[in-house]
Amino acid sequence: MNVVRSEKHGLLSRLLDDQAGNMLAMGAAAVLPLMGLIGAGVDISRGYVVKSRLQIACDSGALAGRRMLTGGEWGEASENAARAFFATNFEVGSYGSKSLAYDYDADSALVVKGTASADVPTSVMQIFGKTVINVAVTCHAEMQIPNSDIMFVLDTTGSMADTNPSDTVTRIAALRTAVNNFHQTLEAAKTSASQVRYGFVPYATSVNVGFLLKREWMVDRWTYQSRIPDGTELVTTTSTSKSKTTNSAWVRQSGSSTTHTSNLPLESCVAPPNTAVNADVTTSSESTNAEGQRVVTVNRTRTTTGSNYSVAIVSGACRLTETRYNNLVQTRTEVTTYVTTTSTSTSTRYWWMYRPVEFDVSGLKGSNASGLMAGGTVTAQIANNHANRTITWNGCIEERETVRQDTYDTIPAAAIDLDVDRIPDSTLPSTQWRPALGQLVFARNSITNWTAANVRSASNLTNIGDHMSGFYAACPSRSRKLGSISTSDLNTYLNGLTVNGNTYHDIGFLWGLRLLSPTGLFATENSSAANGGSISRHLIFMTDGETDTDIVNYDAYGLSALDRRRTSSAATPTNAAQNTIVERRLAALCTEAKNRNITVWVIAFGTDLTDLLEDCASSGRAFEANNAAELNDTFSKIAAQISQLRITR
Repeated sequence: MNVVRSEKHGLLSRLLDDQAGNMLAMGAAAVLPLMGLIGAGVDISRGYVVKSRLQIACDSGALAGRRMLTGGEWGEASENAARAFFATNFEVGSYGSKSLAYDYDADSALVVKGTASADVPTSVMQIFGKTVINVAVTCHAEMQIPNSDIMFVLDTTGSMADTNPSDTVTRIAALRTAVNNFHQTLEAAKTSASQVRYGFVPYATSVNVGFLLKREWMVDRWTYQSRIPDGTELVTTTSTSKSKTTNSAWVRQSGSSTTHTSNLPLESCVAPPNTAVNADVTTSSESTNAEGQRVVTVNRTRTTTGSNYSVAIVSGACRLTETRYNNLVQTRTEVTTYVTTTSTSTSTRYWWMYRPVEFDVSGLKGSNASGLMAGGTVTAQIANNHANRTITWNGCIEERETVRQDTYDTIPAAAIDLDVDRIPDSTLPSTQWRPALGQLVFARNSITNWTAANVRSASNLTNIGDHMSGFYAACPSRSRKLGSISTSDLNTYLNGLTVNGNTYHDIGFLWGLRLLSPTGLFATENSSAANGGSISRHLIFMTDGETDTDIVNYDAYGLSALDRRRTSSAATPTNAAQNTIVERRLAALCTEAKNRNITVWVIAFGTDLTDLLEDCASSGRAFEANNAAELNDTFSKIAAQISQLRITR
């Protein structure tokens, strides 16, 4: 049966089923949401770029600020460095940003913390009322140090008492501050899992390491250039005096005299020539006293111009005293009475034989439970009038057997002293160290005359240990083995450093290397860290002068003018030849240190960074510091490089 739909019903049905016009309406409705999504993507992408660049700038500023942070205090220098690095990496207005703000500070743990923010104007999203996107970042920078052993080899010669031209503090005072700040930086960078140890070798003419050594590493007997009694005689002296003069005190009439003091380098503690000139005018008269004796009275008027100079070593410094005379007119009366008197006196003349003398020094070993040298005194019959003198050993040593040569391209096998790791044999004195006892040592003829090794004399010739307050036999402050050290203990140690003596670089570097070595005398302490990890080893060598030796010094190789252990025995050595030997030995030791994977840092303070010093350092590890600020900055740079400076957030 056929069903016929009505026309009206058919039209409505067709319209109801037909979807041909719907897409246009749907498309129109979707335009705005699509624009929002695309605009958001564009604007958010720009915001992400700005945030990324802000983070980079914030991180770089934090790193720069932490690198400049010294002495445990956030200050202007650190703040300026941080802000400068930020500004270099993100300029105002970058990527159309606005309202740029950034700030840095450091907390008590010396973590530098930074914040940065900026507004990024939108391009499309502002149609929907979102005109800016605010972006903000934070950044943290700190130092974290691995297991590290750091040995300071510090020049404490007499010139360290000087003050650099642009400074107000002495060199030794500047050194104390710089090392303190270095220590604070590394201690702040140390984590609970890391081991950081510090050792010290102050050096000058010798080193003070004796109390770190085992008893069996030191000799029982040793020979010094000394003296022994060689008889006495009674001497009767008769003197006749034909006059007796009495002078009154000088009385100033006009003009003036003033006294001025200053310091000279200890290495050249010599007074300049006097320039004072006296012009005298005298009048005289004669008379006879009640005893019938002839009396001559002279009235003297003296005019003095120019200067007189004198030097003395006071508290470890060379004090120069200048007396200036400005037309100083003085008068006095001199009365001479002519009378004949005769007197007779008897005295004892004490004869000495000046020569090498062997002494028993075994008493310095002691018997303490530690097994280390105990110290003490040696009594010897060397005092005037053949009396005994008691000499206290302060810990400085003479080195063990070496070789007589001036080339050290390689360290000779026979140079036992330069064998860093060799353990002494208690049966071979050539392998053992010897106590330095400068007050046992005497000059020959005079401090400048060494023509004879053995001299018989009734004179008390110069004692090297006493001469110039011990300058010619200087013994620096005690060395310290590697170990942790508190800030207060470090301050005490640094404040106790004394300055004296000449500059023998090789002996200081040798012992710095010896105390740092993981395979030598202290292998049980140095071979590995307590946490079982590997150890990064650093030797920081600081000096304020070039090599400066003197053959009249009693140094780590005896009295060079006579013992000649490093120079030819055929003739008296020269200072220049000895300087060359010391420098070549230093160069060999520097090479040895670097071959052992030790990083060698060298600082020339108040002096030129010579080729010798620059070559001694590991690559890129040599510095020149002309004043206290530069020295502090140099130690800060070294601390930053030893530490691992990193972004931690």
